[in-house]
Amino acid sequence: MKNKKKNKMDVWTVVLLVSLVFLVLMSLISNAIEIGERLGKGHIVLKIAFYLLIAVVVIGGIIYPIVGVFFAPIFSLKELHNADGSARRKWCKRLVDNLLENVELTSEEQEQVKGFLKFEDETDDKLIEFFDRKIAPEINKEIYDTAKKVFIITALSQNSIYDMLGMLSVNFTLIKRITEICGFRPSNAQVIRLYIRVMAMALVAGNLEDMNLEEIIAMATESALGKTLGIVVASATQGAVNALTTLRMASITKNYLLNADVSLTRKELRKKSYAEAFSMLKNLLKQGMEEKVKDPVKNLFSRKKGIAEQSDLAVE
Repeated sequence: MKNKKKNKMDVWTVVLLVSLVFLVLMSLISNAIEIGERLGKGHIVLKIAFYLLIAVVVIGGIIYPIVGVFFAPIFSLKELHNADGSARRKWCKRLVDNLLENVELTSEEQEQVKGFLKFEDETDDKLIEFFDRKIAPEINKEIYDTAKKVFIITALSQNSIYDMLGMLSVNFTLIKRITEICGFRPSNAQVIRLYIRVMAMALVAGNLEDMNLEEIIAMATESALGKTLGIVVASATQGAVNALTTLRMASITKNYLLNADVSLTRKELRKKSYAEAFSMLKNLLKQGMEEKVKDPVKNLFSRKKGIAEQSDLAVE
């Protein structure tokens, strides 16, 4: 009965993925043709160059990362707790080999990882502790940097095709990068679910651009200030929503791979991913505010203070 239910779910998952791929492709193609025709009115070379650029982005930023993920071995840290005896030793040995082959480690760290296999029953705990200390922070940095790019790109972009291509390319590349850092990937079903999320995110990104949030805000305030405020708030909102969806997807990917707590249910993992995503978004926006507002103000007052001190010295 469980197998029938699982097969049914897998079929619907594939149907959903195919449907989203079709919708994304139709949206991208229609937008690309529209822009290409406009450029073609200026000069045919511009039209050809635009289509070539789209092709390069699709092949290098979407197809390559999607295919590249499937070359990594399937694994998760919780497998270390699910296996016993020879099976656990086999998984530990495989994980150590993956670390040595796929993760950038210093000579000292390589020796440390090799030494974990000598601990027998404690090998799994040592490997999990190593991932928490070494690999998780590196993944978090990659996720944070990517979300920052998504926020900037989609906040500044004023075209749905650029938003959609940007979201697809950046997020597929991020999934591939996370698997490269870990040295392994989630199961096929989990990867497909992640790709469904990315497709849905791309459609949301394109629709947000088409919603003209700045006009809605301007109509609500009915003023010139409202128009200006609408543009700023709408751009920031688009960037923040897209950054949050990227953080959420990346947190799920990380938890698929690095969560070693077998007691956590799927619902609890979703809550954990949401909490991590919101926390990272908060830090992202806070740092952005400090860089854009606080730092320039501090520099301004520092320069004024320096000028005043020089004036006092001159008077003396």
